[in-house]
Amino acid sequence: MINNKPILEVNNLKTYFYTDEGIIKGCNGVSYKVYEGETLALVGESGSGKSVSAMSILQLIPMPPGKIVDGEILFNGKNLLDFNEKQLENIRGNDIAMIFQEPMTSLNPVLTIGYQIIEPLRLHQNLSKKEAKKKAVELLELVGIPAAEKRMKEYPHQMSGGMRQRIMIAIAIACNPKLLIADEPTTALDVTIQAQIIKLMKDMQNKTGMSILMITHDLGVVAETADKVAVMYCGEIVEYGNVDDIFYNSKHPYLIGLKKSMPQLDSDNKEELYIIEGMVPNPLNLPTGCKFADRCEHAMDICRKQEPEIVNFGNEHYAKCFLYSKLK
Repeated sequence: MINNKPILEVNNLKTYFYTDEGIIKGCNGVSYKVYEGETLALVGESGSGKSVSAMSILQLIPMPPGKIVDGEILFNGKNLLDFNEKQLENIRGNDIAMIFQEPMTSLNPVLTIGYQIIEPLRLHQNLSKKEAKKKAVELLELVGIPAAEKRMKEYPHQMSGGMRQRIMIAIAIACNPKLLIADEPTTALDVTIQAQIIKLMKDMQNKTGMSILMITHDLGVVAETADKVAVMYCGEIVEYGNVDDIFYNSKHPYLIGLKKSMPQLDSDNKEELYIIEGMVPNPLNLPTGCKFADRCEHAMDICRKQEPEIVNFGNEHYAKCFLYSKLK
């Protein structure tokens, strides 16, 4: 059940990467809220800043070259950017958990599955070894791993991609987190396993009331899981709204292009699939004004000169686009 109280507020987040070639603005003024019991999806092409935004929450950005230069990240009203490393360690894996994009590289290949689930339980829940082992078996059964006790002794390479992803979910939910960050949790999985993983996450949310920050480029996953959606492009949120507005009342040309480029299985149209022309700009040399202007079929002169203002359409639905602005 969704509560009116935000558990997470990201305000004007700016995370930059200082490289030998120049400054890359991974997140450039990103703001959003995640409410209790809600799923917010961050959507966009690869390189749009989705994962940078999420990794900044737990301060897992490699520093250097990365640096959070501005903004605030409020979790239950407290700014995580003011926390020291010890305080962050108490939050990570406990109050805020994360499912990383690639389970094969996220799981330690030289440690058993059982050890990797038991470790956070002993660290954060102060359970004895026996209690933690019992809870770990229960978690594996909960995420649908057969012969759970036997699997505890196995290593990541002995399991399929879908099984490893379930292990990652088991580790993530072990300490009953208030917020689960899921970074492309269904990438590289076949559609059957994809559906099982999505159902598993929704079931966990219904049972525990946890909030989910879902990072994905798959609009199908968004339609199945999200309550609110933030569409990102070049480190900025270009449209934000509830899932119905995003799908049925889309405003930004980038989002409209993403939707049109999805294959329609029930369509008799034999035309070629729609393609958003052009390429994502070089992050080291971003254009002035709207970052999508060079790829937009509606672009005007003002789009290439000024940063578009936020236009509010009501019901927490807004877009950054001069098509709806009084300045055009």
